[in-house]
Amino acid sequence: MPTYSHSQLSTYETCPHQYRLHYIQKIKVDTAGIEAFMGSRVHDALEKLYRDLKMTKLNTLEELLTFYHQSWEKNWSETVQIIRKEYSAEDYRRLGEKCITDYYKRYYPFDQGKTLGIEETIYFPLEEEKGYWIRGVVDRIALLDGSILEIHDYKTSSRLPGQADVEADRQLAFYHMGVEGKWKDIKEIKLIWHYLAFDAEIQSLRTPEKLQQLRQETAELIRRIESDRDFSPRESPLCDWCDYQGLCPKRKHRIVAESLPPNEYLQEEGVDLVNRLVELKEKKGVLIEEIDSELARVEEALFAYAQREELEAVYGRDFVAKIKAEIKEKYPLKGDPNRKALDEFIKNAGKWMEVSDLNPWMLARILERGGWPPSLAKKVKEFSTIEKNRSITLTKLKVRD
Repeated sequence: MPTYSHSQLSTYETCPHQYRLHYIQKIKVDTAGIEAFMGSRVHDALEKLYRDLKMTKLNTLEELLTFYHQSWEKNWSETVQIIRKEYSAEDYRRLGEKCITDYYKRYYPFDQGKTLGIEETIYFPLEEEKGYWIRGVVDRIALLDGSILEIHDYKTSSRLPGQADVEADRQLAFYHMGVEGKWKDIKEIKLIWHYLAFDAEIQSLRTPEKLQQLRQETAELIRRIESDRDFSPRESPLCDWCDYQGLCPKRKHRIVAESLPPNEYLQEEGVDLVNRLVELKEKKGVLIEEIDSELARVEEALFAYAQREELEAVYGRDFVAKIKAEIKEKYPLKGDPNRKALDEFIKNAGKWMEVSDLNPWMLARILERGGWPPSLAKKVKEFSTIEKNRSITLTKLKVRD
């Protein structure tokens, strides 16, 4: 039966092509981002903390940090990638240590409820009639006061979300669905995010209506996935952290080209073609700029020639240039500071209806025809600005027989 996880659904929303490579073609990759690596080591340490507590052993902070560093050394490899080059592996390692230290000091001696599950697997039907199931792994489940179930999730993200973001979070809402009904006498289920890098705790509750809405939205997303035939790549800022860049049509040439030595890089066919295209477009831009500049000089000379010779048409060998020069009075439009004063002046003159609610075009036509007294027309024209328009139209001459 089709089974989906929050991370699986999120992968599709981020990039359908990545989804196909990972979940359909099941292509394995050797690389991992250091953010995920650090997050896993912090999770390992907190898992140890609560597993040992179930055996009545309380680790000291020093013991927990020693375990963290040992886990880091044991799992570290050259396949761990650092995208943000301004930070080193040791920077991330210290951040993980800070996350553990802050958490330990905040919740010591860890007697806030009874731990029921650590890394607890959930598996439940989303739509039984469709056969859709959801799976996931909960960081920690705790029982508080015998009737409140708490779902805890640890985040080492460098971004602290707002309350509205967590209220819309799908992952812990899935966990809520997965644990519902598993323990008796539960009156309330709390969702708790620990944003360790900020030493912050954010809580949320889900109503039955919100959970039903999520079921419907998730089922629709799954149907969209199952009907997708293209799984087209989608670029985003997250592409730099994608493990499948070497298999992506939008990114793989960059990966291949950047891996080449400098002397081979510039000779690579794709790099060379793009560089040539850019060079030609730049040359074209320079030529267009030069031509436009020369064109403006010739047009200006032609306007001057036509004005000097009092011509409206100038003939060349195959074309005639028709010269048009107009001087128009332009009246203020709505939004212009002078428009309100002009409105009042026209209304006071009793001419408002003649200009169709002060249509500037109609006003200009009336004044051109001399329909208003000269004194009134003169005062109205004080509101206008003079606009000069010139144009040259080239028309091909007919071939004479």
